Amino acid sequence: MSTATTRAPSTADPSKEAQPHPLAGSAIMFRFMVRLDRTRAIAWFAGVVGLVVASAVSVIALYHTPEQLANYAELVHGNIAISAILGRGYGLDDPTQGAVVMDEINLFTFIAVALMAIFFLVRHTRAIEEDNRADLLRAAPVGRHTTLAAASTWVFTLVLAIGIGITVGMVAVGLPTAGSVAFGAATVGIGLVFLAVAAVTAQVAASARAATSAAGAVLGASYLLRAVGDMREGWLTWLSPLGWAQGVRAYADERWWMLLPLFASGVLLLAVAFVLSTRRDLGAGSFAQRPGAPQASRWLSSPLALAARLQRGPLIGWTLAIVVTALFMGSLADLADTLAENEAIAEMFALTGASATDGFFATMLLMTGLLVAAFAVSAVLTVSREESGGRADPVLATPISRTRWLGSHVAVASLGSALMLTLAGIGTGLGYAITTGGTGEVPALTSASLVLLPGVLVLIAVAVALIGVAPKWSSLAWLGVGLSTLVGFLGETLQLPQWVRNLSPFEHLPAMPLEEFDAAPFFAVMLVALALMAVGLLALRRRDIDRT
Repeated sequence: MSTATTRAPSTADPSKEAQPHPLAGSAIMFRFMVRLDRTRAIAWFAGVVGLVVASAVSVIALYHTPEQLANYAELVHGNIAISAILGRGYGLDDPTQGAVVMDEINLFTFIAVALMAIFFLVRHTRAIEEDNRADLLRAAPVGRHTTLAAASTWVFTLVLAIGIGITVGMVAVGLPTAGSVAFGAATVGIGLVFLAVAAVTAQVAASARAATSAAGAVLGASYLLRAVGDMREGWLTWLSPLGWAQGVRAYADERWWMLLPLFASGVLLLAVAFVLSTRRDLGAGSFAQRPGAPQASRWLSSPLALAARLQRGPLIGWTLAIVVTALFMGSLADLADTLAENEAIAEMFALTGASATDGFFATMLLMTGLLVAAFAVSAVLTVSREESGGRADPVLATPISRTRWLGSHVAVASLGSALMLTLAGIGTGLGYAITTGGTGEVPALTSASLVLLPGVLVLIAVAVALIGVAPKWSSLAWLGVGLSTLVGFLGETLQLPQWVRNLSPFEHLPAMPLEEFDAAPFFAVMLVALALMAVGLLALRRRDIDRT
């Protein structure tokens, strides 16, 4: 006779037993991200480190005698305009080449690394949720924090590599080791802060674009706080991470303890991001989007209206940022004569010719034109995100043609750019009027700003051509913005060959008001833009829609 044994039922929760460790698969995810970004990461590393080293070599060549260093310090030290643009400048009481190099390049280096960290972090967190790739990843045995942990580790690794590259490069050009290490460490610190800022906005925002815009707004606010604080040598500087990074004082009796708020705030913000990630649904931000109406209005019945609706938030945000920047830069124009006395700054800001003020205006308008181009390229690349995310299919399933769909986004980007350039010219003129009391420059500066529109349209057209011909490589359109920025501000300093400068569409446009208007290059650049747009629109009609 056999006796049956009974087993007590398990009281364990099967769902809990099946939960992987929160960081499970992080190493594999890290390697996957490195593989995805191998080309992009190399380009950023080479671009940032190469530009920093090349700029340092150029500045050292300009200031290699005690008299030249003393003249630089006399012109720069205490000048509120230069303090607003470049920072207070440390170590200029007894100037060295390292102190001058820092005064010229450190702020731009910090901003470039911060932007890189924001782009990469959002790309590997919020963006993959929008494209539904996160669902596939979560279907594997990975933890809830795996993606954020791997992305943070990867971006920090890239930032660290750039910091080490800058340190080695500065030592290689003959600058002191301690200051070079401080500069590299401050660069790593600012990168950590803004990758952490992006990690937080990626949890809070309702979309990848909103996350990037919010992190960019934090960076912009940091710059403005530092600028106002440095103009008055006030406490506002110490509310800005950029002020902390400059406060390390590389090559000027280094203050190593200033690295503490950089790294501490970065770690704290990352911890906040991990906490927030547990309090939201996958694919949704902490602040959910407001539900729309049950039925769309008649105004949204066209692809142009849809494109305008998608770009409404970025258009408003970019417009406000550009107007504020234009007002601020215009208010500094009356100090252009003082700026022109500094050879390096005069070279960078094109303060030559009959009027240093006109040269300053031309350079500031170019700066705002490049900001407008950044908005425009981002707006057009929305098409690629809509296509790869599958959201283009419902639109194209209607009688709307591909040409009309893409053309609508191009129209919004182009008209938005024209609006921003108009307001940039008006804002620059009004900023100048605030300090001088006259408004006579407003019409001339508005016209000068609009002359840059063909250059912006060419960069839009490059994005359109890439979307039509090689959609997987459409993000390369950002290289046009980067190259135009490099040529516009460092072309003379780096002594770039003319054929490289000619690759920038803005190089062919008259630098008004420093130069007279010339219709021939204006319309020639416009024709190039139209031709590239036609190529992209025709190519889109002949290829398959990407559903990867």
